[in-house]
Amino acid sequence: MNDRFAFILPVMQVAFGVAAVLAGRWRVSSAGWWAGGFLCSASGFAMPALALLMPVEGRAIAATAVFAAAFFCFGQALCEHFGLRRNHMALRAAIAVGSTAASAWGVAADSLRLHLVASDVGCALLLAVPLLLARGRTRRSGDRALVAMSWVVVTDCTLRVIAIRWLASGGIANFPVTAYAFWYQVTGSLIGVAFAMAALASVMIGVLMRYRDWAICDPLTGLLNRRGFDEALAGRSSHERAGAAVIVCDIDHFKAVNDRFGHHRGDEVIAQMAAAVDAHLPARAFAARFGGEEFVIYLPQGALGSGGAANAAADLAESVRRDFALRAQRLLGRDFPVTASFGVSGVGVGETTLDPALRRADQALYQAKSAGRNCCVVKAAPAASGPAARAGYAGTATAPA
Repeated sequence: MNDRFAFILPVMQVAFGVAAVLAGRWRVSSAGWWAGGFLCSASGFAMPALALLMPVEGRAIAATAVFAAAFFCFGQALCEHFGLRRNHMALRAAIAVGSTAASAWGVAADSLRLHLVASDVGCALLLAVPLLLARGRTRRSGDRALVAMSWVVVTDCTLRVIAIRWLASGGIANFPVTAYAFWYQVTGSLIGVAFAMAALASVMIGVLMRYRDWAICDPLTGLLNRRGFDEALAGRSSHERAGAAVIVCDIDHFKAVNDRFGHHRGDEVIAQMAAAVDAHLPARAFAARFGGEEFVIYLPQGALGSGGAANAAADLAESVRRDFALRAQRLLGRDFPVTASFGVSGVGVGETTLDPALRRADQALYQAKSAGRNCCVVKAAPAASGPAARAGYAGTATAPA
């Protein structure tokens, strides 16, 4: 094994670890785990430098321990990245401890093969478990690259276990002159760098997606903001928009909520409105908080089945109205009922943008306010079939049967 070449590995791992630490300043939850993994890995690769300070047996056990810690961190970073958090953390910790113990047993028995197999099997399992848990969660190309490189690492560890009878033999002291040591350096350099690059790319994509979310999402409700609504709408086909419907809703007498309970409780009421909207959104529909206590729901063609987009949207608005009233009642009590008003309209024949439908839905909302609030008003599009306007569901909110 070339000692000068061996120092390249810990230096590279330290560099990747520092980069991950810096990326952690942008509050990416996986960054700290990636940093811990790379720095532990650097420590493992740096063990040959401790030849004068530690006997070979001590360095072998220490290397196994820090590599197990590194792969535990890598596995947890994958879990954090894919939103798995603490899934099977105890199992992975047991794998790390068991791998280290079996490897130490190999050192005590002066069996190089047992020592290396225990370490490689442990590292492979520590990555394979979170990868299996993350199946179906890879939606971006960066995620797919990270998962692919992680499986390459698992495969590399597995192949070394399979080929151990040809790669290593004898006692622990024989390690530097074995074929295993040579191939370990080669694959550690090539695969390790590619894996690290994929990991850092995933961290940076996480940073970019966080900033994107801040730009297009409302922080209080988690729904889209006006910019996010426009971007989401721009991504829909003109054919889909042609048969769409929109709902504009506004919380009634919201100022009274703030005056009586304070702005903090007012924010909770807005969050409950968003939760009611989100709970009833059909597939491919989306909603946004346009500002204050006003929300807009977009319902694409076919989202609510047949029977007329505007009338079907009114049925959905009624469901949201009742749901929100119940949520507000649980939050503020029966003595202070809080309701919402809704305006609905569909996209008319020949309309190429959603703006006319939004204006009609706004007019319908004002009619609902004038009609006593806590109701839904539908304003039909020009040249559309059916009545020009329809008021419905007036009265106080009641619990669904």
